[in-house]
Formats: sequence, structure tokens, C-alpha cells
Amino acid sequence: MSGGQDTRIQRRMADPRDDASPRGAAPTAYDPRCYAPRVIVIVGCGVAGLSCGILLAEAGHEVEIWAEHLPPHTTSNVAAAFWYPYQAAPVDRVLGWARASRRTFGRIAEAGRPGVRMHRLLDLYREPIESPWWADGVPDHARLRPDERPPGFHDGFGFEAPVIDTRHYLPYLIDRLQRAGGRIFERRVASLDDALEASPLVFHCTGLGAKTLAADDLVYPIRGQLVHVDNPGVEQILLDEYGDDGLAYVVPRGDHCVLGGTAEPHVDDRRPRAEDTEGIIARCARLDPRLANARVRDVVVGLRPARPSIRVETEARGQGLIVHNYGHGGAGVTLSWGCAEEAVRLGLGHLHPGQQRPA
Repeated sequence: MSGGQDTRIQRRMADPRDDASPRGAAPTAYDPRCYAPRVIVIVGCGVAGLSCGILLAEAGHEVEIWAEHLPPHTTSNVAAAFWYPYQAAPVDRVLGWARASRRTFGRIAEAGRPGVRMHRLLDLYREPIESPWWADGVPDHARLRPDERPPGFHDGFGFEAPVIDTRHYLPYLIDRLQRAGGRIFERRVASLDDALEASPLVFHCTGLGAKTLAADDLVYPIRGQLVHVDNPGVEQILLDEYGDDGLAYVVPRGDHCVLGGTAEPHVDDRRPRAEDTEGIIARCARLDPRLANARVRDVVVGLRPARPSIRVETEARGQGLIVHNYGHGGAGVTLSWGCAEEAVRLGLGHLHPGQQRPA
């Protein structure tokens, strides 16, 4: 998207709506048989909210996304965004979400849609290690030969992984949503009850905002700093998750690379730090020495919306239903389609069969 904010993204205050509740006595608790939502509201416009919105809109539902911050001003826009189930729980559910997302990203890449390309990922370790718990979800996951590993690494695995260039992927999601009839409104949501006044079915996808909107004290930020540099010829994703002096990863995006990173729990400082930049470049240069002198294009900081366990579940509230989808930490893009599919199943599963829209 170019030329400023898309004119189809609207700004407004809350509008009064026709009463969607049935005539007669109001029920005292959520009763799915009583509601055929004229519109489904999604709160949050990062990859979680947009993915839910696309699935709902493409299934024939009227969808509105409400968010105070829209792309390119979301956490999703800052993410290095390559497929890797980074420190996410619960493990049994994460594996299914990750598999589903990888399949969808693969289809998007095969179709030549903007923002998704497949690259070989080298997952590197300094000591011998067993295969990671999520390896069964990756058909081509294989141990690296010694000649495939950079110096200093004694074990590692390789596989094809999607790289999601959020500069192009977020506009693609917005366009796909709007082509299916979905609408986006830039507005501050002070309470999820505001959304429930507009629709009895609300999807809550606000990341760190859940600390307030869902009164969830388990939500906390993880500060992550990234360095964007000219690409000196890197074609593979390089990852050293357990380095003695910090995390290191290199993500090629065509003419530039994203270098990471830092992971500081409970730190919400968004200001770049020169010492972090120097450390990131030094660690990544051990993975590929050509990066030591690569020209720095930009330094960015994002706050990963973490939680001990990702929350994808329903909450009945009054006469409405909220479907929560947040707490993904550093795996938000990796799990986005799988979590959205489950969230949509949960939400639509509460509708009476006669209220379902044909796909």
C-alpha cells in the first residue's frame, strides 16, 4: 500500500447500532441460539486480528476490526518474522498451531503472494543436542552435516522455513480482508464491553493490550531490539538461540537482512540502545563474517506480548461471547494462522447451526 493510509480504513468514534438482541425478555447469560450476529467485531489489527478477520470474512461473515494502532504501527510490523516456534506454550497445542501456520504460509509463498518466501533455516548449537520437540511438525527437518555448520558450532538442524516480510505481508492481509468485505476502524477500545454492545461475538487479539482489556496480569512485555543492514549475500536464515552472550539470528529479506536480537522479559523501553546494536552485529557476524561491515539501515525495538501460556479460549460475558487470542510472545507470526483457525472454530462453534454463513 502506498500514498498514505488506505481510504478504506476508517476513523470514527463508537456509533449507535440497532439492537441485535431478540425481542422479548433478555437472557441472563450467553445463549447462542438467540443471536445471529449482523457483524462480528475483532479488537486488534496485528497478524492475530487480521488472520481471524480474513477467515471469518472469507467464510461470508460481516467483519469489523477495531484497533487504536493500525499497520504499520503494530508489534507485528516490527517482528523479524520467520517461522520458528520460539519459546511458546502449551507445547501440545503449539505444535498443531505451528503446523497449520506453516502449511498456510507455504501456500501463500507458492501462490506468489506478497511478503512470504521460503528460505533454508540453519538452527545452530554449540553442543550436541537432541532434536527439538517441534521437529515432527517439519517434514524436511534434518541434522546438519559438519560442513554445513559455521565454525564453532558442533550440532544443528536444517529445514525450509517461511520468511515473512512484514513491510509487504501486513498490507497483503489488509487487502485480502477488505476484498472479502471486512472493514477496519481506527478507534481506541477502552473496554471489551464496548465491542459487545456492537456484536454478541467478539474476537480479542490485542497482544499487550490484554493486560488491561482482559484484566490479565499474566501478560508481560519482552523487549526485542533488531538491526536492519544491507544484505552482503546471505541466503539462509541463521539462528543461534543459546549463545553464551545472547541470542543471534539473521533473516534475509532480499536486499537487506534483519539481525537479532535481544529478549528482555518485563522491560518496556522502546528506545534503541547503542550497546545492544553493537552486540547484535558482533554475534551475527560469528554466524556470517560478512555482516560485520554491512551498512546499518535502521534499528528498531518491539515489545513481544508474552504470557506463560498462550490464551486461545472463549469467555462468556453477559449476553455475549469473547474469543481470546493473545499471549504469543515471540511466536506471534509463526502461530498466527493456526491460532486464528482454532479461535474461529471456537467462536463459530457457539453459533446455532442455522446462524452459520455458508463458506
